[in-house]
Amino acid sequence: MSYDSYCSQGSCRSSQWRHDLHKWTCSSETKTPEDLCIRRFMWDWLYRRGIVLEHQQQLPIMHRIFEFDDIIYAVLQHVKSSGTDLVNVAMTCSRLADSALNILWSEQSSLVPLIACLPQDTWEVRENGLGAILHFSRDPTPIEWERLRVNASRVRRLVGPNGFTDALKLPRGEIFISGLDVSHDVLQRLFFWSRPATLFPNLCELNFDAVFYFPEDDSSKSWLLRQFISPGLQALRFDVTGIPPHESEQLLATLHAEAHGLRQLIVSADGGNMALTVPPSFGKLPKLIGLAIFGIDVCLTRQTIANIQQARCLQSLKLKLFGTSCDAGGIPLKLPSLKTLHLSGGSLPQCTHFLRQVTTPQLSHIDIRYSGAASPAEMTAFIESLSTSCQTVGCLERVHVVDESEMPDSRVIIPLSSEIFRPLFKFNRLLSVKFIGVGNFNLDDGLLYDVPVAWPSIRELKLTSWKRRAIYSVTFTAMMSLASRCRSLQTLHLTVDATQSTTIPRAPDGTEELWPTQTALHDLHLGYSKVSEVARIPYFLAEYQRYQH
Repeated sequence: MSYDSYCSQGSCRSSQWRHDLHKWTCSSETKTPEDLCIRRFMWDWLYRRGIVLEHQQQLPIMHRIFEFDDIIYAVLQHVKSSGTDLVNVAMTCSRLADSALNILWSEQSSLVPLIACLPQDTWEVRENGLGAILHFSRDPTPIEWERLRVNASRVRRLVGPNGFTDALKLPRGEIFISGLDVSHDVLQRLFFWSRPATLFPNLCELNFDAVFYFPEDDSSKSWLLRQFISPGLQALRFDVTGIPPHESEQLLATLHAEAHGLRQLIVSADGGNMALTVPPSFGKLPKLIGLAIFGIDVCLTRQTIANIQQARCLQSLKLKLFGTSCDAGGIPLKLPSLKTLHLSGGSLPQCTHFLRQVTTPQLSHIDIRYSGAASPAEMTAFIESLSTSCQTVGCLERVHVVDESEMPDSRVIIPLSSEIFRPLFKFNRLLSVKFIGVGNFNLDDGLLYDVPVAWPSIRELKLTSWKRRAIYSVTFTAMMSLASRCRSLQTLHLTVDATQSTTIPRAPDGTEELWPTQTALHDLHLGYSKVSEVARIPYFLAEYQRYQH
C-alpha cells in the first residue's frame, strides 16, 4: 500500500505501516541503482517528517548520490505523472525542489496555470456564453510578476488542450470540452510586461492554440505568433485563420530566419478547410523532418512538391488535398529521405495524382484516407502509382487505405478482385496492410494462399468492407491456412464463407496441425461472415485458445 493510502486511513505513523515500509526498504528483491536511489530518497523524506525506521538511525540525511542532477531526474521519472507527488517532492528539500519543479512545469496545455500561480486576490473567474474566463482583479506587483516569470522559464512545451499532435481531427468518438481560459486583457498585460520569447526562454514546442483562442478578435494574432517564434523552437503548430493572406505567406517565408531550429511544423487554414501556399523557403529549414499542411490545392501540386522537395531531411509528410486533379507532365520529383506519407481530404484519384508526381525511395509507411466511392479502375490506378512511386521494394512496411465516407451507398457494389491487390506482393517486407471500407472484396483463395510467401513477416492484415455490403468469396479453409502459416501475424480481419466443411492442415505424419506454429495471433475478426455448423468454427477457435495458453 502506498504512503498516501495509509494517510487516507489515518495510520501513517502506525507500527504496521513502519513494519511494511521497513520490509520494503530492506528488501533484496531489487538492487538496481534507481531502486536504491528511491529508497534513499524515501528514507530522507520520512526522516524529515519525524518517521524513523529501525535501520535508518545511522544513515546521513542526504546521500551524496543526489548531488548528480541526472540521477535526481531518473528518480523523479517515477512520480512525474502526478503533479501532487512532484509538489510534495519539491517541498521535501531544496536540493530536489528545482528538478521537481522543472518537471512539474515542463508541459502545459494553456497559460491558466501560470496566471493561477499568482496570489489569488490578483485574479478572478467569470462566466460568459463560451465558458469560464480568468481575468485580473488587480495588477500584480513586481515581486508577484517575478514568481510567474520563474515558473514560465521552466516551461518547455505549450501543447494546447488536445496535446501536440499532427492529427487534423480528434480521434473518433472524442469530444473536447472547453475548460478555463485566460481573457484577452490578461494576454495583453502579460505580454506587455514581458515579450513571449523572453518570458519562455526554454520553450521548444508550441501549439499556438494553447495561447490564442479568440475567433472574435484576430487583429493581434499574427503579431503575437511572431513574438513566440525563436531559434530554440523545435516544434510549431498554428492555424492562419484570421491572418491576412499576405501576412501568413510572409510568416511562412521567414520561418527559416526566425526559427531555423524547427524539426516539426504543422500549419492549417480554417481547421483544414482552406488551401495554403507552400513557400520554397522551407528548404532553408535544415533540421525540418516533419511537415503537415492542411490543405494543398492539387492543381498546384507540382509546384508545391518542388517547394517541399527543398527540405532535404524531411522524413514525415502529411497533406490534406483540395481541388480537382489535373494531368501533370514531366519527370516525377524525388523526395529522397521521406519515410512516412499521409494523404487525406479528397478523392482517391487526387491521392493517385499526387503519387504519380513523386518518387520516394525510402518510404516505409503510407496512409491514405479519402471520401467518396472509388471504382475498381481507380483502385487499380492507385496501387499502380504506389508501385511506381515506392521504387525501393524492401523499404515499404505499411500500407493503410481507408474510405472515410460517413454514409456510403450500400446499394452501390464496388467489386474488388484479387488481381487488383497482387501488385502489392512485390513489397516483400510489408508488416501491415489495411484496406477498410474501400469496396466489396471479391477475393479468391489463391490470394490468401500466396500471402505467407509474399509477406512472410506480415503482422496485421485487414480487408474489410466495413459499411459496405460484404461478398463472401474466400473460404474459411483458406483463412485457416493463412493464419497458421504466417507466424508473425497478430491481427486478421476478413469476411469469409464458412458454409462448407473445413480442410484441416496436417503435419507430414498426417496428424492435424491447426496452430502449432502460430503463437502471435491475438485479434481475429470474421464479422459479417457466412457460417454453418459443418465448418466447425467453434472447434478451431477452441484449439487456437489451447495453443495460445
